[in-house]
Amino acid sequence: MRTPIAFQQALARARIGQHDLRAARQVLADEPAYIAALKTEPIAARLGQAYLDRSMEPYRNVALALAVESGSWALVRQMVPAMEAEAAKGAAADLGSAFILQAELWPDLALAEAQSGDFAAAHAQIDKTQSDCDPCLRTRAIIDALQKNPGGADFWFARAEALAPSIPFADQDWGRVLLQRGDAAKAMEKFEASSAKSPHCADPLEGWGEALMAKNQSHLALAKFAAAEKYAPNWGRLHLKWGEALYYAGKKDAAKDQFARAGQLDLTSAEKAELTRVSVHG
Repeated sequence: MRTPIAFQQALARARIGQHDLRAARQVLADEPAYIAALKTEPIAARLGQAYLDRSMEPYRNVALALAVESGSWALVRQMVPAMEAEAAKGAAADLGSAFILQAELWPDLALAEAQSGDFAAAHAQIDKTQSDCDPCLRTRAIIDALQKNPGGADFWFARAEALAPSIPFADQDWGRVLLQRGDAAKAMEKFEASSAKSPHCADPLEGWGEALMAKNQSHLALAKFAAAEKYAPNWGRLHLKWGEALYYAGKKDAAKDQFARAGQLDLTSAEKAELTRVSVHG
């Protein structure tokens, strides 16, 4: 029996949320078999390629999430326009679309434009979104942070926090931005708030650990990284930072183990360079 595509997509997105990109790619690898099976169904013969295109949209959604998570911004800039075109074709064929332009595609493209240095394009893209959309507000904040506009970033994060006070993501993202800004104390407050809202999420715990490291408290960061591992055991960045904290805490053998583990997992280009640099000392 073929696994329902909605379950496949949900499973892959959950793995991406745990930063386990290898597991998510395994789900994505099932796409050819899924489409081959679809082609044997009578509805495919009746509706043709439009039906198959619509059926593949959840896999495109997963592929986009993978590209964003891995920081493959050039790929995101290629994918989103193609996905918008697919959504338009699905609508024209009365098949609908699995893509949510407002809350998924447009913020991802805006973020990719900003990460690529095209802030005019980033603002033009995010300005198409509404003011009551949590991921849109958070993306506005991150764009301003990347553009070295701290006041704008704080404004949009505060709006996102007020819009959805029980959701942890605004605090989590705000903490990251504050940490990059050099304000480890305020970052820690945001990570603590995010973790309180979502105690089984690794991201705020890992960020909290990084904030402690920035305050020269690597020995205290170790407990945060260990706690985060329970929820995201295959997160490359977590093991990289854990290794750094162990090294600074004087536990060099344990640091080597964490650096070795990080090297087996997905890392962004910047994280790979960091691993190369710090593992020499570890």
